[in-house]
Amino acid sequence: MEMKSFAATMGIGMVAGATVAMMLPKKSPVRKAADQAAKSIQQEVRKMSRMMMK
Repeated sequence: MEMKSFAATMGIGMVAGATVAMMLPKKSPVRKAADQAAKSIQQEVRKMSRMMMK
């Protein structure tokens, strides 16, 4: 799998996960954990995309 395909697939997964997380109550520990995970993944995707653009 090419890196671009992997990044696109990961992005689609993030969107799907965010949609499900938005349906959870705001004070839910699961939602808080999902938000933290999403932020970590977002940072990694940004790093990867910067590396790919070089």
